[in-house]
Amino acid sequence: MKTNILKTHFYLITVEGIIGFLWLALIPSESGGSWVFRLSTSRATFLAIIFIFLGISIFFTIKAYRNKNWINKLFHSLDTLFQKDGHRTSGLVIALASVCIGGYVLYESFSTTDLYIRGYFSRIAPAMFWLTAISIQALLYLWNADPETRKKHLQQHGLALLCLLVLIVAGFFMHNYLWKLEPDSWDTYKMFNKDNKFDLMEQDINAIFNEGDRLQKGENPYARALDLGENLKWNQINATYFPVFYILSWLTQEFGLEDYLQWLGFWRVIFLFANLSILYLLFYIPYHRHNNLVFGILAGTFWLFNRWTLHMTMIYHIDFIAMFFFLLSLATWPKYKYLSLLSFGTSLAIKQIAIFMIPIYIIWIWQSVENRSLKQFFTMLMVMAAIPLIFSAPFIVWNAKGFFTSVLISATRISESHFGVPGVDTLLGLSGIPAKLPMLGLMMLTFFMVWKQNTKPFVAAMLIMLIFVDFNSVLFRQYMTWVGPLFPLALSEMLERPLPS
Repeated sequence: MKTNILKTHFYLITVEGIIGFLWLALIPSESGGSWVFRLSTSRATFLAIIFIFLGISIFFTIKAYRNKNWINKLFHSLDTLFQKDGHRTSGLVIALASVCIGGYVLYESFSTTDLYIRGYFSRIAPAMFWLTAISIQALLYLWNADPETRKKHLQQHGLALLCLLVLIVAGFFMHNYLWKLEPDSWDTYKMFNKDNKFDLMEQDINAIFNEGDRLQKGENPYARALDLGENLKWNQINATYFPVFYILSWLTQEFGLEDYLQWLGFWRVIFLFANLSILYLLFYIPYHRHNNLVFGILAGTFWLFNRWTLHMTMIYHIDFIAMFFFLLSLATWPKYKYLSLLSFGTSLAIKQIAIFMIPIYIIWIWQSVENRSLKQFFTMLMVMAAIPLIFSAPFIVWNAKGFFTSVLISATRISESHFGVPGVDTLLGLSGIPAKLPMLGLMMLTFFMVWKQNTKPFVAAMLIMLIFVDFNSVLFRQYMTWVGPLFPLALSEMLERPLPS
């Protein structure tokens, strides 16, 4: 009987996918003709994506109805997975978040008076309809599949789920409020907005938008670094990140978001989702791993409302996405090693702030391989490096010298600070690579501690990021945000309490 419920879910998902595909196909093209002719890049891409997932859905639906053993095994696997309290909580939160995101896009598609937004949202509304329907079914499945488990879960974790929901809603409304806030409305005495600290045209996010625009025009964003000649001390708004976000910037502009503010309006929703995902990790780990609800509430509240998180929200840096994957990597090591390594590589590919964690990951990998297998060791190294290498390879082929020169400017640039606080390297008159020696020396001590297996993952990461912030030649406001979530997670490791038997 329970497997029949799962079969019904597969059937409904397929039907909803067909509806979504036909909905998107029947939307008139931008030129006013039928969908068959003059298919735009965005429409063709969305249609292809839905078609691929629809094909997968049909395949599994047919398999569910024809193969009784397979559907029984799948049901028992899902039942075993969601017997664990933490997994059930994660499933509920992910499904609920997907319902909210899909519902928001659908609501905006039909209610907004902005013709541009309506035109853009109408193209992704069919996919959001399918996502929302699947998420609602996931919630229903988790609610109905095992009433006894559901009852026990709510008895044990109902209060925690309520607290988490309150935090998520508070975070959403706080950050939505910040999006609409102008410096003139709060900087009464003109003390905080000096040097255009909150001017969106002066932020890194504007430079990322411009790099996407250059890619759209066929220009290499890394080639400009060669114009510096031998002088690699000044950044001059060069492309110093790995290319993942430049590619994403280009793709979203290619799909129609060519106006900077409209492009920013799209990405700020993604940034908020990443921000709230960090909140979830900060709540989940102290609560579900270390049996400390109060610490989870404290960590989540601290993250949402500390000045660095709020500032990052107001200037729209991309760090929230990179930070989430970094924290996810630490959270999944060593139980899910390949997921952890892929997450770490994704973080670096977006923004390589955590690059000094690479030696620690190499140590962890070496200590985790069975019988010191070199094959397994190098396989795991390649998994960690896969995403940065895959996305960087085309740019290296395109202009290798420009790529490496541009990326390495971060290691040679002059001392800079948003706070006017010089580091020890500046006070000693050091510059370039020698200026990194005090920082690297302290990091080497941390690497040694990890090698001796005396340091837990979040503690090791906190030490590395703290050394980076306090001893790097360059100190920008966004760097402070990286330390924030690591403090409570490291403390929760050190103050670990046993789970109830």
